[in-house]
Amino acid sequence: MVLCFVALAVFAFLGVFSARYRSLAREAFACVARRVTLRPCESGLEERLKAKIVAKTITRAPRVASFVNRRFEILSWVFTILFFASLIYSSYSVYNYAVYGNCNGPQGGWCPIDVFVGSGQQRVLKAPLVGNSPVVGPANASITVIEFGCFTCPSTRTAEPVVQEFLAKHGWHVRFAFKYFPLPNHAWSNESAEAAECAREQGKFWEYKKALFENSDHEPAALKRLAIGIGLNSVQFDACLDSKKYYGVIAESFREGIESGISGTPTFFFNNVSVVGVPTMQQLEDALAGKASGSGAQVCTPPSA
Repeated sequence: MVLCFVALAVFAFLGVFSARYRSLAREAFACVARRVTLRPCESGLEERLKAKIVAKTITRAPRVASFVNRRFEILSWVFTILFFASLIYSSYSVYNYAVYGNCNGPQGGWCPIDVFVGSGQQRVLKAPLVGNSPVVGPANASITVIEFGCFTCPSTRTAEPVVQEFLAKHGWHVRFAFKYFPLPNHAWSNESAEAAECAREQGKFWEYKKALFENSDHEPAALKRLAIGIGLNSVQFDACLDSKKYYGVIAESFREGIESGISGTPTFFFNNVSVVGVPTMQQLEDALAGKASGSGAQVCTPPSA
């Protein structure tokens, strides 16, 4: 029988609060240890659990008790599988709620957790501070545009020409900042962001950003070739990238994105107006005017989405 696996989880949890369950937790652990090495459980724990369940049931539903007694092994497997499946799903839901404000992830929808903590809407997007992010444009601009992007996200790449068109038209009175949001399900996303910071160290962030979006190969060797292509000191750049010097900077930018409530890239903030996904020029201009412009057509999301 496999009920000892569930018993271990339950008794271990209860043992934190009461000493009476600790001996049962130890017994369940010994039973599990034997089961995983394909040996029978000799403590008698599973038999005692079976006897208690049958005894509790027989006075109220003799037929059910008889069925449980005859099919206890199968029922144990079913219950154990359901227990661990629900545990995994609950953990996944809690993670989504912590990251996206909804247990279903970025797509939203009704969430059981809302019964206890409030509405089922996704977390409201909140514009971050520019901080030490790469910035272009007048320091006294009345509008600050912040983009959270991932260099290996196709949607962020698709949005780039629209962003450049927007800046060519409005860059004289708009301050634009780029923040890193490397998606873990996109290969080399973190390394690409670190490489951009290494280029920034030599004063060529924007040139390197352009090169990253123009090239789809973002393996470390390719990142180093891009650095040579825009005239960076290759020795300094390679040492910077290999040392993961800016890993903490990228992690902090990603954390800012999570705290701002974003669920994918690209995401733009125009002061307190946000645009999610690949935008049209009209959407960016609406956001510039302070109008809620909706979402773009495409967005890259983390794996839990």
